[in-house]
Amino acid sequence: MKISPFLTALLKCVLLCIMFFACISCKDDVAVIGKPAPEIAVFDLAGKQRALSEGKGKTILLNFWSESCGVCIAELKSFEQLLHAYPQNNLHIIAVNIDGEKGDTQAVVKKSEISLLVVKDQLNITAERYQLIGTPTSFVIDREGKILYKFEGLIPAQELHSFFKVNE
Repeated sequence: MKISPFLTALLKCVLLCIMFFACISCKDDVAVIGKPAPEIAVFDLAGKQRALSEGKGKTILLNFWSESCGVCIAELKSFEQLLHAYPQNNLHIIAVNIDGEKGDTQAVVKKSEISLLVVKDQLNITAERYQLIGTPTSFVIDREGKILYKFEGLIPAQELHSFFKVNE
């Protein structure tokens, strides 16, 4: 079977991209409370690469979730309710889906009516940098990019409300 030159070039390009991302993930850049937050290696649902710098000057709530985690989806919905309750907040929320290629994140987001910035951690690079054990897991990153808090499991309601109030 003969492979066309276009397909050969495309395969080489894909391999180079994989090698590039593999090199990026080899960094010793890991999440530590009190230290600068590692950059995320994610793409939104339209395929556009996204970065923490998009929330520069705002407090960032970085939430890791999975499609099979009902608690995760309920927490995302509570984030949205708080965004509406505190419209003047200065909080940037990034919902990082960790299901890779195996899930249909777009369908889950649509069905659940989630309007937050949802991104995919396709190659598990971001989950590794943030030493993810399970979902939901959230990090609060201050305006200067330093990790303030890590929550494994749901963020307690009182603390969650305080993040939105403080950032109004």
